Amino acid sequence: MTNESDIPFPVRFNPFKHHRNYILGILENVSPEAIINLLDPVCNNYIDIYTGAMTPKSIGNAVIDILKSKQVFRLEDFAHWVELKNGYQQIQLEDHSEWVVRKGIEAERYIHLHPSRTSLFTTRFKGSTLKTVYLLKAGFVNFQEPLSLERVNNVRMQIGLSPVKKLDRNKGILNCYEKFFLKPTNQ
Repeated sequence: MTNESDIPFPVRFNPFKHHRNYILGILENVSPEAIINLLDPVCNNYIDIYTGAMTPKSIGNAVIDILKSKQVFRLEDFAHWVELKNGYQQIQLEDHSEWVVRKGIEAERYIHLHPSRTSLFTTRFKGSTLKTVYLLKAGFVNFQEPLSLERVNNVRMQIGLSPVKKLDRNKGILNCYEKFFLKPTNQ
């Protein structure tokens, strides 16, 4: 599995926040206590997650190649290029996924990258839903067994989220749980 440190400079990409396969790899090998410590960068707003087959490292390399081909790889050129479109640009990778690039705040990793919300191989969920599902995965071995409202709300209380009143199969927590853990990658 690619480590976050394997993402090439100068790209800033948080795979635990935006890359499904990376997230699944982390969740397979970590305790619920460790998951709680990893949840800080996962805000409660909507988060776009790449579900395709490219690794975080290959995504970073592809972005660098595209920016070099457009002659906007150097910091000054990149900053000017993204400012032409209100501080961001959108690029498409070889798998036809689309990515948003912005100028980051770090000099060493000035290319801030995340999946485009309407892109192929992107799914979108609320951060609070993702936090709940991640912790459920870490503490729940039999994925074919249905999730109970009690189990979901116990997990939410552990991470300071308010309880939910009901679970709807086509929405929120159950939908996210199914898309993350019960469907094959790349869907």
